[in-house]
Amino acid sequence: MISTQKWRSILMAAALAITPVSAIQANSPAAAAAANQEEAPSAEEQTNFRNLAAGLPYEWSEAPEASHPDDGYKLTDGVYAALDKNDPAWVGHLRGKTREVVFDLGQEKSVGRITAHFFQDYPANSILVPLSVSMYVSDDKENWGLLSHNATQLLWGGGPPRQETFEWEGSRDGIKGGNTDGTLAYARYVKVAFTMHHSLAEYIDEIEIIGTDGKVEGAVKVPAEQPQFLEPGEATAGIRNLNLFYNGQYANGLGDWNKERIIPNISYVNKDGEPVDWLFDGILYLGIASPAGRDFGLGQTNLDDWNWYLDKTFAATGDMQQLNEAAKEVGAKLNEPAHRVKVVLMIPNPGEFLTDFGDIDGSGSLNFNDSAVGEERAFANRKKAVQWWLDQVQQRWQTAAYSNLELVGMYWMPEQIEISESGPDMIRAVTEKVHAMNLKVFWIPHSLAYKMFMWKDVGVDAAAYQPNYFFGGMDPDRLEDAADNAKRYGMGEEIEFDDGMLTDPILRQRFIEYLDSGVRSGLMQNGFRAYYQGNNAVYNLGVSKDPDLRLMYDWLYQYLNGKYATDNNPTPETMAGLVGDYVSSNEIQSVFGNELSYRLQIIQILLDQNKPKDAVTYMQDFLAHIHDPAVQAQGLISASAATLLDSYAQVLIQTWSDGWGLGNLVLGHSYTLSRPPNANYPDSGNELTNGLFGGTDYGNGQWQGHAGSDYPAERSRTITFDLGSNKSIGLIRAHFLQDTGPGIYFPQNAAFSVSTNGQTWSSLATVSPSSAPNTATAQFVRWNGITDGVPGKAGADKVYARYVKVEFPVNVWVFLDEIEVLGVDGEAAGAAVLPTAP
Repeated sequence: MISTQKWRSILMAAALAITPVSAIQANSPAAAAAANQEEAPSAEEQTNFRNLAAGLPYEWSEAPEASHPDDGYKLTDGVYAALDKNDPAWVGHLRGKTREVVFDLGQEKSVGRITAHFFQDYPANSILVPLSVSMYVSDDKENWGLLSHNATQLLWGGGPPRQETFEWEGSRDGIKGGNTDGTLAYARYVKVAFTMHHSLAEYIDEIEIIGTDGKVEGAVKVPAEQPQFLEPGEATAGIRNLNLFYNGQYANGLGDWNKERIIPNISYVNKDGEPVDWLFDGILYLGIASPAGRDFGLGQTNLDDWNWYLDKTFAATGDMQQLNEAAKEVGAKLNEPAHRVKVVLMIPNPGEFLTDFGDIDGSGSLNFNDSAVGEERAFANRKKAVQWWLDQVQQRWQTAAYSNLELVGMYWMPEQIEISESGPDMIRAVTEKVHAMNLKVFWIPHSLAYKMFMWKDVGVDAAAYQPNYFFGGMDPDRLEDAADNAKRYGMGEEIEFDDGMLTDPILRQRFIEYLDSGVRSGLMQNGFRAYYQGNNAVYNLGVSKDPDLRLMYDWLYQYLNGKYATDNNPTPETMAGLVGDYVSSNEIQSVFGNELSYRLQIIQILLDQNKPKDAVTYMQDFLAHIHDPAVQAQGLISASAATLLDSYAQVLIQTWSDGWGLGNLVLGHSYTLSRPPNANYPDSGNELTNGLFGGTDYGNGQWQGHAGSDYPAERSRTITFDLGSNKSIGLIRAHFLQDTGPGIYFPQNAAFSVSTNGQTWSSLATVSPSSAPNTATAQFVRWNGITDGVPGKAGADKVYARYVKVEFPVNVWVFLDEIEVLGVDGEAAGAAVLPTAP
């Protein structure tokens, strides 16, 4: 499943359907106010009950929009707005974090009811009611006790302007937090918090707090509860980090898992692909699409689809067996042959609108549609299908007798509680069946999921909240709000990334933001986490030869183990910090650690003296030292510590080698082409030197495309640059695209040469691209003076020349977007003039 498909599914589910408006919810403001008065305790029943908030000031967690401001009393002035966004009584908020409004009653009072009144005008004015409103009380304005979480009953959908009142009524709802039996809360402070849509507005005009002075019969103190993440433990079957393996139907076989793909997911591998430690401690197998294109999560799949998935997953050489073989191999290499990887398996959504699911026992095809067979029978049929699934899983698991796997739980596929009246009952019935198998129930609701706060009430054991920030379209504070909401509901949280980060620096930065947010919020240290990786991101990062990508894998490993730190970009200082941490954890022997720290100090001094070439040499020696077989044999450094330090060092070597202190000598310059590119992907004259990269979209205008030919003479391209005078050149690189779907491939190689006169040329290198993942990707092919040297000139790291030539064969489509020639003006130290060749 790719990210766009995931987010599409989220939006489909989060729309909560375009539901008709009930007569109750469509009441006018006056009628709603009257209804509130009717529901309030009568004067005879409770003397002096009144709106304690009337005329009070209050505090917002975030200021309202300037177009619909608040003078500090709009919510307590008793004025209900008309169903018109321009009514000045409305207070407006736009996107962003959950909003909180806090009231000080002046002293402790008895509170029996709280109401908050909102407006919806969608799509005309892009205003929605909140998905949920939470209400709290406190004695000190710092520690809060929960009264209730309240879901919208109006639901989101198009229609005329409407309104909804969210209400906590103590005599009806009781008190949610603290296992308290009272019907009134005795407190001084009241807080109302409402979640925000990621991009749309929410309007509120009035909050009422109905109660009376003093402490009356039935009023109780509400124990404060600190919002916190779900911690790994018994509820999560001991899983701290749950990795999602999508094994449905996917293009290019990405739904088919094999041992080689799995090993870098369940174990932390070194640059040679060898396991040096365990990685994720839990695996969730789930599928989105069946071969027929039906969605397991949206309730579209039938019995044929369910059987296909079970057969595929439990085949003799299927996905589950591949996981078992990977666990067995890793366990053997880590000297833990008895280690068993914990497994969670999906339960498909038995869609409530299906009329012909299939015949599971010879009694006829099951119908889940209550309009066709009635609510009771439809509900029973859905439960019957789920029971069949669970029986099949249990039977197939026992038959397979996996040696290195442990089935610990089932995952409920729908990412929100259904909006129908039976929605909570359905998931409750499912969790009861799973618990009867002595398994845990896992659930990962999306960020706009309906009634997600009910997860414990319906029997879910472990829930992880989806921030959905990675997929775009959200503000930077989204991750902070997601963490707050996860804590509010007592959930864990999902970390989200996919293969897009391999080529898109924006997505790579978002991945880092997830890790940083986890440190700040305490999720990394204390919370249960699920990990959405698309189809293959962890594998591709783990086996990448690009040091910057490999570093993402190493940071993930640190995060999984609670050791990731923000602002941890590789430097000699951060490497020295890692050495110190490893000494503290006894993964590096202390005397050896002191030696490594000293070496890193020397490297930093060389950098301070602007000697990057020497720094590279010393860092390469550092790597040789930590990987010395004699060092390993003495146990001076653990394999995992050596692997992580290696990754940091490789990034630094590339950084220092890759144009350190050099400028792009051809930026904005013209050049000559031996043959023009294809007319559909032309060159404007400086496409290759404008400093702009094309990402992985070959049609965005930044890429120039060259097509292969039947004529041998037309199967190569030469691009020539004139620097205007001899200059010192330290690096030349050309940026190519590979996207095998439309037939675009990296060239077999690229040849780099230089000249002082433009007539006779000296070869620097012929370089082949490194292997690429299955997804669209772009990479530099380069000659680097520091790492590759200058042919025939020992010790030289630059060439002194005026002309530069880049040549590559064109057998199919070849796309490139940028060529860079990095160097300095004049003749620098270490620059050599090469002998020419005709």
